[in-house]
Amino acid sequence: MSKPSDEIPLVPGRECGTCNVCCVALTINEPPLLQKVQGVRCRHNQTDNLCAIYASRPDTCRTFFCGFRHLSWIKPTLRPDVSGVLVRMQAEKPDGSGVQKVSPVFMLLNREAVKAEGFAESIAAAVMSDVPTYVSIPGPPGYTASHAKVNDVLRHAVITKDKPAVLRLLRQIYAKGRGGKREPVTFKRVTGGPGVEPTGGPEKPAD
Repeated sequence: MSKPSDEIPLVPGRECGTCNVCCVALTINEPPLLQKVQGVRCRHNQTDNLCAIYASRPDTCRTFFCGFRHLSWIKPTLRPDVSGVLVRMQAEKPDGSGVQKVSPVFMLLNREAVKAEGFAESIAAAVMSDVPTYVSIPGPPGYTASHAKVNDVLRHAVITKDKPAVLRLLRQIYAKGRGGKREPVTFKRVTGGPGVEPTGGPEKPAD
């Protein structure tokens, strides 16, 4: 996964359908069209899960697709509204060759997501490929999420193909992440130019 996320092609045959998890779970900061904090349903999201401003939606919404749409090795059972797992992609710092890699972030929207069909296998595939892999646990609506790299924690269980151990460790990661310190996500004006940026500090590690 060395391409920027916006250059990774979409997986044929996979569609968002009525899934609107990204319209709720993620912070969107694109004034003047839209500003919302994570965990809060977008005001433009209708009761049928369609977008009221779809034709004029901001670029953030227009260009975003989750890992279910981008990554063929993500199991097809992991559509976010079905599984409770939202996979997004995080750009890593360029390595010595100057290549910027993209890593998966598995956001677990609820406790049952750990047991979602295909979740353990998908995260194991990333760890086995030695791709930096993260688990994110949302805080209450409007607050930051915990964020932890899990490769070292899961590596032995993944290499030995011990799925019960993988699931046990993921439950522990989820529980620890739920207990992490949170900060409110707020927006502030950017000095010297138009627009705003979110504040509230970096996501808190769960490890």
